[in-house]
Order: sequence, then C-alpha cells, then structure tokens
Amino acid sequence: MQGLALGWRLNNVDGKEGSRLEEAAWIRSVLAGHREDYRHLVSRYQGKVYQLCLKITKEPEAAKDLVQEIFLKAYKALPSFREEAAFSTWLYQIAYRSCLDWKRSSGRELQHRSQRPYEESDWVTRKTPEHILLLQEARDDLKRMLEKLKDPYRTVIQMYYFQSCTYQEIAKQTGVSVKTVESQLYRAKRLMRKEGGGEW
Repeated sequence: MQGLALGWRLNNVDGKEGSRLEEAAWIRSVLAGHREDYRHLVSRYQGKVYQLCLKITKEPEAAKDLVQEIFLKAYKALPSFREEAAFSTWLYQIAYRSCLDWKRSSGRELQHRSQRPYEESDWVTRKTPEHILLLQEARDDLKRMLEKLKDPYRTVIQMYYFQSCTYQEIAKQTGVSVKTVESQLYRAKRLMRKEGGGEW
C-alpha cells in the first residue's frame, strides 16, 4: 500500500454521509488502480472507526494505531467487497473484530475482565438507530457464516467471537491443545473469507 496518500487526521469531523452509489464508484476506481481515491472512504469513516476503537480500548494511542490497521486491512480486502452490502457495515465488521483481537492480545483481555464487563453495545459512541442497525447487520452476517461451517470450526468461531473465550479457554473446554485451537481458528477464518468475503 506504499504511495497511497490517505491523509489521515483523526481529529477531523466526518463529512456528510454520501450515497452508496458514490462509495461504490470510489471502490471501483480504487480497484481499477486509482489508489488515491481510497482517501475518500478513509475521510468519511475514520472518525467513526476511531470512536469505536477508543470506546473499546480506552487508550487513544492504541485506538489511533488500530484505525490505521483497520483501514489497511480493508484496503487489502477490498477486492472481496460485495456491492450489495453497505461499505459501512463491512468496514465496521473489520473494525469490531480487530478491536476484539486487540483485547485478546498481550494479556489485555485479563486486564479488561477486571473492569466492567464489556458489552457489545459499547462499540457505538451513541446508540443511534443507524449504529444499532449496523451492529445487528454485523452480527447477522457473522451468524450466517457460522451456520455454513462444520465442527470443529463452527465451535471454535462461536466460542471465540460470541463467547469471547481465549485460546486457552477454548482448548480446555474442547479438550485439544492451544496450538490446535489456533490452527482451527485460522482454518475457520479462511473458510469464512472464501465463502463470504471480507476480513476475518
């Protein structure tokens, strides 16, 4: 993604919501080789993605790092985006999962578990109808992908995303090694990307 002028400024206020047709045109332009047009998508959603990350991490610097990581993931996964879906929903799915992965890394999960239990509704800054709908769409999409998986992949995804289990907890409950859990989760995510696209 070298040379891509994203022009990220996290303190900017999000612009007015544009139409899905406008976003689809930007996406097609990026995929056609005009990488600089990706900045329009970044400018539109960077503020909301940052607020999501900040709400979950409670750490401004970590949230900023996650924003860049999320937009990089979205850029790399853009060829798998399906235009019948809203780009915002697709992007928030990537952001939500990236934040969950951050919480599980480097022992942060234990730190957060000592505080108030995290609720999935916390990922929105304000409980507007739009945000509630986006969250529901993200959950429904994950559930649809889950139904297409067979065990043990279905079980490991369900425990990881819906029950917020660590690798160690999954291993203990399923009677396999942590290494096996990591392998199963990796394979499950690959199957989900192949089936439905997106970044898992």
